[in-house]
Amino acid sequence: MSPARAFLRAFPFAWNGLVESVASQRNMRVHLAAGLLACAFAAVAPLQAAERALLVALAAAVLAAESANTALEAMVDLHAPGKDERARIAKDAAAGAVLALAAASLVAAVTIVSARARALWEARADLALPALLAALAAAAGAIALWRPVWRHWSLLVGLVALALLAGRVREAPGAAALAAAIALHLLAVAGAGRRDLAAP
Repeated sequence: MSPARAFLRAFPFAWNGLVESVASQRNMRVHLAAGLLACAFAAVAPLQAAERALLVALAAAVLAAESANTALEAMVDLHAPGKDERARIAKDAAAGAVLALAAASLVAAVTIVSARARALWEARADLALPALLAALAAAAGAIALWRPVWRHWSLLVGLVALALLAGRVREAPGAAALAAAIALHLLAVAGAGRRDLAAP
């Protein structure tokens, strides 16, 4: 098998790992909902390309850290199933790393929004509908995460909202942020499906 083909075959395994983290970890679902909102906001807000990229990168970094934390917890549970002080330290340290990154991401988002507060206020009339669509897409993803039985409706509502939002995106950096929001919405629905199948 060629290296390129082997590389492409690894994607389903990576996606499955993210879906499993979403399905099994409450904190991952919280971070995913926040990331979806941040990416949808970045797609339409009057931001510089670097600011959009930073918001999307931080959302991805938090999700990656939470997924790594899930993997570490699973490994610790596998090798230290009982109470063990070293296992507790490993789990707490990994969770602390995610918390530090999430807090830094929140500070960065607040800093960006604060710096653009005037531009956001001046564009409020033009941003009203895109902001509503971004919020609707994020809400649809969140509903799928916490009410998995509604995931089909959430998928439909979220994708319609994001498609309508796409009509408002005028710049390539905004389109990239929108693509990230769509990917996160699909991840939320896939995680909800896994949770629904796992339910007794």
